[in-house]
Amino acid sequence: MAYGSFSDRVEDFRYIEQHEGVLQLLMDRPLLRYAGLWCPQVVSRIDEWPENDSWEALWACVRVDHKALADLADEPEGRAAFQIARLRTLKLIYPDGTRAAMANLAIKKFMVAQLGTPSE
Repeated sequence: MAYGSFSDRVEDFRYIEQHEGVLQLLMDRPLLRYAGLWCPQVVSRIDEWPENDSWEALWACVRVDHKALADLADEPEGRAAFQIARLRTLKLIYPDGTRAAMANLAIKKFMVAQLGTPSE
């Protein structure tokens, strides 16, 4: 039985995006750091067709380069894997290297609070 392509399934999950996890993101600086580092360059697609329609099946289609993330964060690889697992569980990141809309807003809010409003 076909469940749709990887890209279709990502869009399905994006459509039903949950917002509860963003509170944890706002209160947890290390988690926020990894959300900010999350990008398409740290993800490699290894399969185009998820085995089923679950969140975990979608993640099984990719390989995450935890070492690259750890290097960017200047932390051990195990710490990067731990934080990415938390972000996945909270559904704040997607396996295509993008972030949930609310995660993007949280990162923007943090940056404005730290740096001030950008002048135009």
